[in-house]
Amino acid sequence: MHGLFDSFEGYRIVGDADKDQALQSALVAVDANVLLSLYRYNRRTTEDLLAVLERLGDRLVVPHQALREFHRNRMSAIGNPSGVARETREELGKSRAAAAEAMRRWARTVALDDADLRRHEQAIEELFDDLDIAIVRTETGRVRAATPVEQDPVMRRLLALLDGRVLPHPGERRWSELVAEGTRRIAERRPPGYLDAAKTAHPEGATGDFLIFWQSCEAARERGLDLVIVTNDEKEDWWWRHRSEFVGPRPELVKEFFDLSGRRLHLLRVRDLLSRSAALDVEVSPASVEDAERDRSAAPAALTADAALALIRVIERVDPEVAAAVREAAASDDTVVVTPADGPGLSALIAAYIDFLRLTEGRTIPVPAVVRPVFGDGGELVAHRLTPEFAAVLRLAPAMPPAMPPARPARPPNQPPVRG
Repeated sequence: MHGLFDSFEGYRIVGDADKDQALQSALVAVDANVLLSLYRYNRRTTEDLLAVLERLGDRLVVPHQALREFHRNRMSAIGNPSGVARETREELGKSRAAAAEAMRRWARTVALDDADLRRHEQAIEELFDDLDIAIVRTETGRVRAATPVEQDPVMRRLLALLDGRVLPHPGERRWSELVAEGTRRIAERRPPGYLDAAKTAHPEGATGDFLIFWQSCEAARERGLDLVIVTNDEKEDWWWRHRSEFVGPRPELVKEFFDLSGRRLHLLRVRDLLSRSAALDVEVSPASVEDAERDRSAAPAALTADAALALIRVIERVDPEVAAAVREAAASDDTVVVTPADGPGLSALIAAYIDFLRLTEGRTIPVPAVVRPVFGDGGELVAHRLTPEFAAVLRLAPAMPPAMPPARPARPPNQPPVRG
């Protein structure tokens, strides 16, 4: 005889006490994006996150693929702070001159007393001097691409934190087998990682998430522990989501780990980890939780009409069927929903077309500014909704003549067409 959750382990929604208990006793594996976030958060948040990770002791592990991606993307995470600071100071310099000139024009118009004009000009100078000093102070000690390891505070802490805690490479033969298995899973839309189908730039292709998941599960199974995976990846190929709420890991992932080990899988974001720091007797600033949340909840950049038109033109050239489905959705009166015919392929397709525009035209378009997922009551992806901005452009822009021959090289590998 079986009970309510036998063979349905992934649908058991756990409470706060279970999550706290997991942090106190489970194996905790961190994704590359968690380590990279140490360069993106403010100093206090970085310190708090490192303190929490350090408290985990030998229960903290980093999958080999996660560390590979950390080193591969570290320079991008550091960015170009000097260049941004220089551009900001140049823009402020222009604003300083413009503000002073505007003040002088106004003073002439109203016949302002010379002493009053000098006082206002001095206030402008002091304001922009303060801003310039603030930028210089912020730049002092910033990590740059050429900063040696011993002068990089994040790398110094990670050297000690991760000593002996990085899971080993599985060996070339086993790695090749895993990449092949991950590729099959992507073709079958099995989580995690199928939304990365467009990634083909590296030897592992789109299987990075699967490699991280597999090695984390194996390490927890070998030690007989529950597993917590900490990631800032919020896509639905990791998470069971109901509308905007993160319910827990995808039920398929929970069951897969349970069948392997008989143990429980938990998924946390950095903001979840920081908000539960009391379970590890670590005190973190509430501002750090807000900082970690801010990175996730920032509104996507606005979609310009020019960028939206360029995007639909690319889709029309590459895949007329997808373009027709998107246009049909945009023309609908209410829902403007595109339903995936064979799994959640539309987000990956849109991401691939956007990447093509970035490489060929230098355009930067966030996927959420174009299309967003729609989830059913069980947390499953049931459709994609075009954003009002994108739909509005499509309603006004005439479709490209169908006689133009389609060129298909931009389609992600293993990705079927999406129909409305």
